[in-house]
Amino acid sequence: SHHMFYGLKAGQAKMSKSDPDSAIFMEDATDDVRRKIENAYCPRVADATVAHNADMQLAADELKNPCLDYVRHVVFAAPGASFAAAGATYATADAVRDAFVKGDLSEAALKKGLADAVDAMLEPVRRHFASNPDAAALLERVR
Repeated sequence: SHHMFYGLKAGQAKMSKSDPDSAIFMEDATDDVRRKIENAYCPRVADATVAHNADMQLAADELKNPCLDYVRHVVFAAPGASFAAAGATYATADAVRDAFVKGDLSEAALKKGLADAVDAMLEPVRRHFASNPDAAALLERVR
């Protein structure tokens, strides 16, 4: 089995292709990435109103914060990755989570750092689809 990302909206146990604002897609433009992350559900403490669907996750996560989920499973998926936000650089996803939960990292700074990181990862993908007609045709077919 593999990790299922939370949807970006409150209470979404997983991303949904039928709700384009619930996830970041590889063809999303910079403005879309920033808008989706800026509007993402981002709790600092566990929210009792959010349903627990433990079978959708490989590890226990009481916070169910999609922004921290992306930090852990997207940003830190690359070997040697780091995360920059609010003038600080974090070496692990746990360090980002701890700083956020303690209030040392604001929600706005977390989201800006995440949007910057995800957008930087997507830029070469966007260039590939823009410059390769075969890739662009394939993308159109799967949309």
